[in-house]
Amino acid sequence: MAGPAWRELRLALDGAVLLARGDARGLGCFDASLGGFWRSFRAAAICYPPYLMLMFSRVSATQWAAAGGARVAAVATIEYVISWTAFPLIILKLCDWLRREDRFFAYMVAENWCQVPQIVVFSAIVLARGAGLVDAAVGDALGLAAAAAALVYEWFIARAALAVSVTAAMLVVAADLLLATVLTQVGESLY
Repeated sequence: MAGPAWRELRLALDGAVLLARGDARGLGCFDASLGGFWRSFRAAAICYPPYLMLMFSRVSATQWAAAGGARVAAVATIEYVISWTAFPLIILKLCDWLRREDRFFAYMVAENWCQVPQIVVFSAIVLARGAGLVDAAVGDALGLAAAAAALVYEWFIARAALAVSVTAAMLVVAADLLLATVLTQVGESLY
């Protein structure tokens, strides 16, 4: 990434942190244009290596032995690409239904960039557990707390970026959670 790309990345991450703090002014840090929308998918490239690490940490020894590393990596990668491409299509339809078509780019750009701090948190927990810095029970508790915080974070982003009701924002989060659950179930059935 050249100079302007680095500036956009830094500004987007600043916005993501502000949103994580419950500050809707973070939305002003994102480029909510069509170009900003496409550039926000750089977050997918940033998140991909830690995502693979998280996926690999969930695969049991039995699954590794049965499927092999190449198949697990291929399935995880396909699952990842589908999640990053299917979710915007779902949100586009939800935006139509909620009469928030004009807020689609604002939401998707923020949503994409906000994946970066989330994956950092989940990766830190897995790495701390793997390094023996926390035991399994503490790691599980931290993972559960991080998952709950991520849901609240996603809800706040939907509420602020789409300018919708509490219930409508919950619907957006539910759609994301449903997609993730389906993809995880399908992915795990393939190895």
